[in-house]
Amino acid sequence: MKKYWKVTATLIITVLSFGIFYINIAMSADHFPELVIQTKTGDKEEIRDIVLEGSYTDTSSNNYLSSRFKLTTDGSEYNNRSFLSEIIGQPDTRIKELQEEYRSFMRGKIPSETFFTENSEFLAYARADYKIDSLRSSDFTFEVSVLNKSNNRTNSFTIQVPVSEELDHIYVEEVQMIEEELHIITQNSMRNGHDYTNENHIYTVDLKEQKISEHETILQVASGHDDIQVDSHLIRRSSSSAAEHLLLVRSEYKIIEDMESHRMEQLNKELIAYNLVTKEKEEINLPDTLNLEENEISFFDGSVIFFVNREGHVIPYNLAEEQTGEAFDLQLSFDLDQPPMITVQDEKLYAVNVSNTTQNNPGIVVADVETGESLYEGEIVLKDDSSESAGDYELYIYEIVVR
Repeated sequence: MKKYWKVTATLIITVLSFGIFYINIAMSADHFPELVIQTKTGDKEEIRDIVLEGSYTDTSSNNYLSSRFKLTTDGSEYNNRSFLSEIIGQPDTRIKELQEEYRSFMRGKIPSETFFTENSEFLAYARADYKIDSLRSSDFTFEVSVLNKSNNRTNSFTIQVPVSEELDHIYVEEVQMIEEELHIITQNSMRNGHDYTNENHIYTVDLKEQKISEHETILQVASGHDDIQVDSHLIRRSSSSAAEHLLLVRSEYKIIEDMESHRMEQLNKELIAYNLVTKEKEEINLPDTLNLEENEISFFDGSVIFFVNREGHVIPYNLAEEQTGEAFDLQLSFDLDQPPMITVQDEKLYAVNVSNTTQNNPGIVVADVETGESLYEGEIVLKDDSSESAGDYELYIYEIVVR
């Protein structure tokens, strides 16, 4: 019996740890305040389909642990905080909807919106995979899976990434399906001896032949020299529909060393548009009214870029027409450190403050994209019976989903 004492002791400790974990969760769950969206003006129906995803932090305690929540017109819902969810996390709203509707197809896939695209006919998934060999990445492949909604059949296969011998790392930034062609847009780190470059690539996949039919480097960015840093990224857009245009930003910064720290000063910023249908790339020359040092690119719906500054001044810019639309102001009380988060769907712009503290309630606004007219204004507040017991806290909103 003695030889089993270690196993028995380990089992007891494990059971006690699980017990303590769930007791702590049960005790702390009661302290999460209920959040609600309080209407100031407008029709509450305008926000009926939105889901705000964020985190709540009780700053009155010393642990500063954050809890994720989802907020709708029905109120707030915190993570169930099961042991498994604490380890792997909870899927975002859109992924959860896909898992419920296409349970079989979604099984075994990484729950990230980045890897999925959907239209009326297909639901497609693509991710990059690789092996680690002698402390280096190798054997880069794409895992592709496409569900045909009409017959419920799935086409799944794995293909080799072209020129993978020069790859150091690859990450899928977006998946698109245009005219039954699957496009995988990636951020690649390429190596040539001791030199590295960051590149934005697009891979076009022939689904019938299960092979890559085209491969192009959209943008190449050198690693920079000494005190200069250069990077590029793809502008996020609505994942609910396909778009012919991609929008990339290339930024150049000078690193300035101070006595105890360093800061980055922006030297240059360029916008590059790429048409998935014509395969054409062009640099966008913005008018002087759209100074990129003062206006942030907050959203891109595939045809219109929405610029927003810290005061909530919105300027739409139409790519095809190469001109700005009617500018308008969002009626929000803003965190002056950063512009609000926005998303656009069905000719409506949804905006919310990214962060706030106990003293400031984050605002939420719905506006007509064409006219700028405010359709709804509200605030995220603590429900009456929650505010009495709540101490100091911070809220951070990191996603707006329109269902």
